[in-house]
Amino acid sequence: MNDTFLKACRGEDVDFTPVWLMRQAGPFLSSYKKVLAKYDFLTVCRTPELASKITIQPVDDLGVDAAIIYSDITTTVVPMGMDLSYVPGKGPSYANPIRTKEDAVRLIVPEDVEDGLGFVFDAQKICARELANKVPLIGFAGSPFTVSAYMIEGGASHSHVNTRQMIFGDTTTFNILMDKVTRQTINYLRKQAEAGAQALMLFDSNAGMLGPQDYRVFNLPYVKRILADLKDIEVPLIYFGLGQHETLDDIAECGADVIGIDSGKDLGNAVDELGLNVSVQGNIEPYVFFQSKNYIEERVAYTLESGRKARGHIFNLGHGVPAHAPEGHVKALVDAVHEQSIQSTSK
Repeated sequence: MNDTFLKACRGEDVDFTPVWLMRQAGPFLSSYKKVLAKYDFLTVCRTPELASKITIQPVDDLGVDAAIIYSDITTTVVPMGMDLSYVPGKGPSYANPIRTKEDAVRLIVPEDVEDGLGFVFDAQKICARELANKVPLIGFAGSPFTVSAYMIEGGASHSHVNTRQMIFGDTTTFNILMDKVTRQTINYLRKQAEAGAQALMLFDSNAGMLGPQDYRVFNLPYVKRILADLKDIEVPLIYFGLGQHETLDDIAECGADVIGIDSGKDLGNAVDELGLNVSVQGNIEPYVFFQSKNYIEERVAYTLESGRKARGHIFNLGHGVPAHAPEGHVKALVDAVHEQSIQSTSK
């Protein structure tokens, strides 16, 4: 197996810089579009044979050094009582948003996390078998704060008015919700490791809506709780807090082995602030794919150089691959990372 990704997570010596991409299984891939032309998004997520097929496509088509299970952060809380649907062009939506204490209290944390989520674990078992001699499989979940914000708003939001109002106007209800989502997330991630995931990632896509002080109070403690609970399973833990650029000194102590950095932060500066006890993941601008291949290669070189002084560096984007990115340019980036990092390590 190509275990370069796992070695970089642990800060071990590698022969080249491993690369995988957030949303590497997406509509920019021709193989992905063929599957989604026949089935809707949630059907694919809930059908292990389809989800595993899409999970593996980027490994075969792009040559990435890790696969990440094809799923969505919003599915985790469906067994708790959330009514999820997916609207094309709009994304995931909950028909029963959490707005009151009664709404939060009625949510249940199932004793068996497989109830309502077994399809995820079944897909991972298939992937683990198919990828056994190829690359590691990453499992993931949304952070409690990011998922709770979706639950409160009923879906994606730019303003997060209802979330902000609950945080400051009804903190008790917010804490009830966060505690329940945290417990469900711990169970969900632990089960993914049992199903074959060799690394676990916590996506905190809404972290940037909070200022540093509020992030430290209302978000980070729950991240720490999850990561502390999972330490005993001995797989690398990755945390990605999108938009949290001023709290990296705190994030360095959250318990993750790897910290994801978005493209709004200089990677070299992030390494300086995080220190050498964690590895880093990131952080090239996702829309670089719309430039020339020569330009992409130049940006790859800069990002590799910026990550060189880290304990370990996993090359990735600052966020997900854009839906309309040219597939050939995405492949060119992966190839450039491998070629340039091999050359630099051989010097």
